[in-house]
Amino acid sequence: MLSCAWGGPSRANVALRPRPPARQAVGALLVCGVEVPNARESPASRALAAKAWPAEFPYSASDLTPLDAGKDELFYLLPRFVQHAAVEARDELGRFYSCALPPPGEGDVLDLCSSWTSHYPAGYEARRCVVLGLNPFELLANACRTEMRVQNLNADPKLPYADGSFDCVTLSLSVDYMTRPLELFGEIHRVLRPGGLACMAFTNRCFQSKVVRRWLAPFDNVAHVELVGAYFAFSAPWAACEVADVSPDGWAGQQNPMLVVCGRKGTVQATLPETEWAGDGRNAV
Repeated sequence: MLSCAWGGPSRANVALRPRPPARQAVGALLVCGVEVPNARESPASRALAAKAWPAEFPYSASDLTPLDAGKDELFYLLPRFVQHAAVEARDELGRFYSCALPPPGEGDVLDLCSSWTSHYPAGYEARRCVVLGLNPFELLANACRTEMRVQNLNADPKLPYADGSFDCVTLSLSVDYMTRPLELFGEIHRVLRPGGLACMAFTNRCFQSKVVRRWLAPFDNVAHVELVGAYFAFSAPWAACEVADVSPDGWAGQQNPMLVVCGRKGTVQATLPETEWAGDGRNAV
């Protein structure tokens, strides 16, 4: 059951439902060093394997412009205490986060484009959990938060945190709305500690007028994974970038898929000649 409170965070977030028997026998797949028992092999999960990136970032400014380029603050002015994915897909995302997040009570987590729910497992508490989003009322109701910040990442992708502040950065169901992804992903890399993990989760639901144009054409899982993979590849020297397909059973035509593109920051900061790395899209994972 889902719950929220206006006066402050409750301790409930996402209640995980019983897992379908068909998936219980599947062995755990390794994604950026994380064992994910509910991940499956699929064309989307393999989309970045041995991916050959071009020399330059392959998407244009037009590709990253939404049909409605109006102010995001106005679009999200009123709080929306609703869910943006089917319950089965949310359950699988919660299971993924139970593997990827620091152990309860440990570690520092940053949830970007957050709302009244971070889609973390029910009752999860990090040592520090910063929720950053557009609507203050939604953020106040987030059960996981220890602190919050209202910020439009499309207008200002600079994160107001010191280098190496977080063990994990999550961005659930909103990466398709990011219009300055290379700057943002560079910032995510900067604020992660060495060995830190970034998780970009998405499904096939969206506000079509606000997602970037490239998300809509073609509108399929592999194309979406490749787009987000390019954000990692051309933003910073990530040590690894892999995909967890945690879509629920029988999703095609019935359920929402759930995919998580993950990036792992190296344990030792890469040192690249300026001619090879200038933060302008000339680097690949």
